[in-house]
Amino acid sequence: MSKLEVRTIAWELDGVPFLWNPDHPRFAILMNQISFLVIGFERYICRATRKAEEQITDPKVAVESELFRKQEAVHSAAHKKHVKALIKQYPGLESTLAKVLQTYDELYDAHPLKFALAHSGGLEAIFTPFFKMILDNRAVLFGGGDPRVASLFLWHFCEEIEHRSAALAIYNHIVGDYGYRLRNTRRFMKFSVSLINMLLEDFKTHVPDVPESCYKGDPFAGVPLSAKLRSSFGIFASQVPWHNPEHQPLPDYYQEWLGHWNNGDDVRRLYGDAGLLPKPAVATG
Repeated sequence: MSKLEVRTIAWELDGVPFLWNPDHPRFAILMNQISFLVIGFERYICRATRKAEEQITDPKVAVESELFRKQEAVHSAAHKKHVKALIKQYPGLESTLAKVLQTYDELYDAHPLKFALAHSGGLEAIFTPFFKMILDNRAVLFGGGDPRVASLFLWHFCEEIEHRSAALAIYNHIVGDYGYRLRNTRRFMKFSVSLINMLLEDFKTHVPDVPESCYKGDPFAGVPLSAKLRSSFGIFASQVPWHNPEHQPLPDYYQEWLGHWNNGDDVRRLYGDAGLLPKPAVATG
């Protein structure tokens, strides 16, 4: 029985500022880049996974695949709320979102299914060590930020860790060719980096009231070097043939977040600086 749970959360993100974490503007911008990227990437994953399900013969993999796909669809929809809130303030970003979607659609149409599954499996494998670094250092990276956006990302990263094995399990079940995935890893990474860079340049064009200095520097300033090195090693190790995501060390915050969810806490504003939330309207009359 799969342990994945599809959680639909009514995120309220209207009016969130572009620099939602004034203490770490470069990190805030990176997360904005990820929001745009997520919408295209996870739609790409969902298309490939749905197609792959026609070929899955193992009932356990079939159940995991469906829940994984549904989680990813919920993530894409949630980040679309974030992006639409930014577009409302900076209408030029509409074209940026369109470019991301078109780029992923063209990628999907240009290659066989095994390419998309290898892309999904390879990149999803790096997320656990990368997001563990972020979650372990949440006080530095999210603590001074708008709770609406901070909580969105913490939820998403926890669920990425929850389904850490799914994409690779699907690839191994249907394709099972480690060499093919390894040969294309650099291509997948280059593709993602090119989109991240495009997003940064588009932000500079369409969000003119953000100082140039906010686009420079290390997004993970304040994170200990040892944590960055562990994350880098984990990302490298995630691509070796014997890698099993199930055996990855998990951040303590994953269980903490699950505890909040299981207790019925409001996870939409779970973390961050409550002082940055909009003040409730005062009734008159």
